Amino acid sequence: MKKNNQSVGLKCKNCGAPVTTEICPFCGQYTGLDTEYANTEYPVIDCKEANLNFWTIIFPLIFVLSFGSVGVLMPIAATIDNKEEFSLGIVAFVIPFAMVAVGFSVVIIKNILGYVILKLRGKQITATVYGYVDDHVRYNGVPGQVVKLLVSTPDGYRFIMYQLKNTTHPYGINSKVNLLVYKDFFMIEKTKREYIKW
Repeated sequence: MKKNNQSVGLKCKNCGAPVTTEICPFCGQYTGLDTEYANTEYPVIDCKEANLNFWTIIFPLIFVLSFGSVGVLMPIAATIDNKEEFSLGIVAFVIPFAMVAVGFSVVIIKNILGYVILKLRGKQITATVYGYVDDHVRYNGVPGQVVKLLVSTPDGYRFIMYQLKNTTHPYGINSKVNLLVYKDFFMIEKTKREYIKW
């Protein structure tokens, strides 16, 4: 996170306390300080997000199917057309495509395994949303968002920088979200909709 003098002399609009973080430690109100420039008063935990969405399953699957089919079907078709057996040239052609397909298959399997393990063994905790920063990954030219979450651990308070893998700010500042956690795997649980019986 970048450090600058944005917080110097800044006071909480609600209680007048000096501000160094996004949420006032005295009154709990949002201070308006940009997360990118806020002091990190607690250590940051390494976070592996266990999300199953377009970018973690479908996007890599496109590469698996396209490179896998090109790497396997084209040499077979060439062999059938020419009525030749597999040659060293055909094998050399297949290997790069197969490596890409296998690499993206491993990504998909790791994402699914992380999700399943978290669902089976994860513990539910509550986190407070402190703010958002731009991710280094861009989606259609727009920077993805990382949400800064404060969690209570057996070793004290810690921050988690959770990659949302989208460009939105779905959670309000100072709101509470439920997390599933197992070791260094985390997942924000979706809020269940409440239906009114009319």
